Amino acid sequence: MAMLGEDLQKFGAPWLYAPRQPAGLWVALGLWLLVVAAFFLLQAIGALAVVGLFLNGDFANEKLVIKGAIIGSLPAAILAAWLVWRISKVRGGIPREILALRKPDLTWLGWLVIVGGFLVGIYIVMMTVVTVFQIDLEQYLPGPDGGSPATGSAGAMKEAMFDLANEPLFFWLAFPAIVIGAPLIEELIFRGYLFSALAMSRVGLSGATIVTSSLWSLLHITEPWFSIGMIFIIGLTLSALLIRFGSIWITMACHTAWNGANMLAVFVALRP
Repeated sequence: MAMLGEDLQKFGAPWLYAPRQPAGLWVALGLWLLVVAAFFLLQAIGALAVVGLFLNGDFANEKLVIKGAIIGSLPAAILAAWLVWRISKVRGGIPREILALRKPDLTWLGWLVIVGGFLVGIYIVMMTVVTVFQIDLEQYLPGPDGGSPATGSAGAMKEAMFDLANEPLFFWLAFPAIVIGAPLIEELIFRGYLFSALAMSRVGLSGATIVTSSLWSLLHITEPWFSIGMIFIIGLTLSALLIRFGSIWITMACHTAWNGANMLAVFVALRP
């Protein structure tokens, strides 16, 4: 077990997550809402810039606007992450503690076990749900050009990703936004700042896990119910990893791997 790192040897030790939030619940919630609003505003500005400069300025085309929002979300995520860092200092807070930025004591093999186990576990859960409830995944997959299936929308983001996969230049411009930007800001906002505030309140770790997972899944409200349900399950899993290892770097790595694997799978599947 030593080859995996110290953190993976602590099976009998207490959970490594230690919440800190000197701002208090209500102040923290108010600041959290401001950062969320700021991120969406920055993302909208990024979308307008990308559509105006690179996508013919066709703001009436919903798909183009969504693609612009995806491509332009990386700088928005970086700026919003800086805001999260700043608000973590309110009332003498230490961002490293509040955001659980503890460096995990893991070897490269330990990282591989955790991230690989996360991916395999989520895919097993997904296929189990599909099998038990006899879900037809074709209902939730866009056409090769990003068009909606006959049963209705496969989700605005998913359809935009399929559409982007047909345009390699724009796909690779969007890739860092999905694989780096989204995990960065979503983890800092939900399982970083908000989780710490809720964990120190009456709802505790269990309540923080359920609330942040629910809010995170609702962030993807444009997706079909099956996708939202799976995102909720992923949120529960990431929260459990945060509590076990006490580090948001773990959840960011798993989130990045999940987004990257799905993006690459779409890109490869649509190659002629």
